[in-house]
Amino acid sequence: MPRAAVLQLFHEANAFTPTKADYDGFLRAQYVTGAAVRAEFGATSNWLGGITTALDAAGYEVSYGLCTGCLPGGTLDLASYRRLCDEILASFDTILAEGPVDLVALALHGALHVEGEPEPETRLAEAVRARIGADVPLGVTLDFHANLEPRLCEVVDIAMGGRLYPHSDTKERGARMIELLRDPAKPRSRRYRLPIMVPMSAQTSDTAPFSELVALSEDLSLRPGLSDVVMMGGFPYHDTDQVGTSVIVTGTERAAMDQACREMAAALWSRREAALSRAPLWGEARETVFGAAAKGRAVLADAGDNPGSGGVADVADIFRDLAQSGLPFAAGFLVDPEAVKAAQKIGAGNRGVIAMGRLRDGSPWEAEVLVERLSDLKYRNEGANLQGELLEGGDSAILRIGEAGHIILTTERIQAYDTQAFRSQGIVLEEKSIIHVKSSNHFRTSYTPLAEAGVFVVDSGGFASTDARVFPFTRRATQILPLKALSEAEWTALIDEEIALP
Repeated sequence: MPRAAVLQLFHEANAFTPTKADYDGFLRAQYVTGAAVRAEFGATSNWLGGITTALDAAGYEVSYGLCTGCLPGGTLDLASYRRLCDEILASFDTILAEGPVDLVALALHGALHVEGEPEPETRLAEAVRARIGADVPLGVTLDFHANLEPRLCEVVDIAMGGRLYPHSDTKERGARMIELLRDPAKPRSRRYRLPIMVPMSAQTSDTAPFSELVALSEDLSLRPGLSDVVMMGGFPYHDTDQVGTSVIVTGTERAAMDQACREMAAALWSRREAALSRAPLWGEARETVFGAAAKGRAVLADAGDNPGSGGVADVADIFRDLAQSGLPFAAGFLVDPEAVKAAQKIGAGNRGVIAMGRLRDGSPWEAEVLVERLSDLKYRNEGANLQGELLEGGDSAILRIGEAGHIILTTERIQAYDTQAFRSQGIVLEEKSIIHVKSSNHFRTSYTPLAEAGVFVVDSGGFASTDARVFPFTRRATQILPLKALSEAEWTALIDEEIALP
C-alpha cells in the first residue's frame, strides 16, 4: 500500500494590524497531530478534508504530522515561526522513521508574514523536500488569498490554489492536488504575479468580475498541455514585493502555460475598474442600508474591520448606529475581552451599562444592555463555506439592546460568517431587519438566502480597509495598481517580464 504524509502550517498575516501572532495563538486555535487530524478534519469541507478524501480513495496509508493553524491576524514573530517549523518537521521525521513515503501534502496559506524571514513558507517546503529528495511528489495547497513567494513553485511539484471566495471549493481543490501529484504526466505548477492588488470586498467569485475570471480559468484548464489554471485574489495587507493578485498555472507545456497567463491577465485588465472598486464607507451607505431594512431584511457586512483579514474587530460605530435605529437587528462579533468581563460581572438576566469596542473617534461605546446569556462560544459551520469546521470564540456575552437588538461579544477574533454564529446562541435571524457581521465575503454563502432587501458590504475604516492607499506600503508593491496608475502598455510589459522569468 502506498504511503502519504500530511502536514500543515496555516496563517494569514496582516502586516499593518497591531494584533500580532505568536506560538500560543496556534496552540489555542489549531494544533493537532496523528489520528486526531483525521478525527477533527477528515470529514470537513476544508483542505485537509479534501486531501484525506482523495488519499483514501486512491488507497494510500495516510500518516498525519503536525497540522497547525492560527486565527488570521498580524505578523508572526521569528522565534514562534522557528518553533512551529521545528515541531512540524519533527513530526514528519517520526513519520519517515516508520518507513518511506510516496507522496507529501503540505497545507499552507500563502500569506504568512514572519519578522526577519522573507520566505517563511518556501523555507518550510525546502526543509520537507530535503527530507524526501527530488523524486517524491510534494504538493502544497494555498488559500485563495495567497501572495505566493517567488521560489515556492521551484521547490514543490504542485501548488494548488482555491478558486472561490467564499471558500466553498477547498475540499474539491485539495482532492484535485492529490490527483495531479499522482498524474503520470508529472505536471508542474508555475506562478505568474500580476501588478494589481484587488480589494478583498471585490474578490467575491459569486459576482463579476471574479465570477467571469473563474469561468475563464476553468475553460483554460481544459486546453492541451494544461492541467489547472487559477487566479488567486491575493492578500492586500502585506508590505512585501509579492503582494497582489497572481495566476497559478499547472501543466506540462510551458508555451501553453504562458499563454494561459496572458489571457488571464488580459481578462483582468479589461475588468480592472470593477476589480479595483472599494466598499463604501459606512457613513456613505448608512441611509441606504436603513432604507432597505425598513422594507425587508438586509445583510450588512463590514469589510473594513473583518477579523478574517487582520481587523481587530472592535470598531463599534455600526453597532451604535444599529442600536439607535430602533430596528430589530443581530450583530457580531464585537471582540472585546474587557466588555465580556463586564457582562460577566453584571450577570445573565441582569441589566447594566457596558463600554464596548471603540468608536472612530477613539472613545468606547457605552450602552445600556440586558445580559441575556454568557457562554463559551463554540459551533460548527453548516453553510458551504468550510462546512463542518469548529469555530471557538472563547468567553462570550449575548446582549440585548432595546426590545429586539442583539449583539454578541467575544474574546477571540473569529468571524461570524456562518449563521450558526447566531443560531447556536438562540438568536432567531428571521425576526431581524438587519443582520450585521464583520466579514468581507465569507458570509455570503450562509447569509445571502436571508437577505430579502439585499446584501450591503461597507468599510468601517479598520485595519482591513478596502482602500489600500491608507496603508504605509514601502516595498515594490507601491508600483502596482491601485497604488500607481498603469497604462495598458505598462501593464503588458510587466506581464511580459513575469513570463520571461525562468
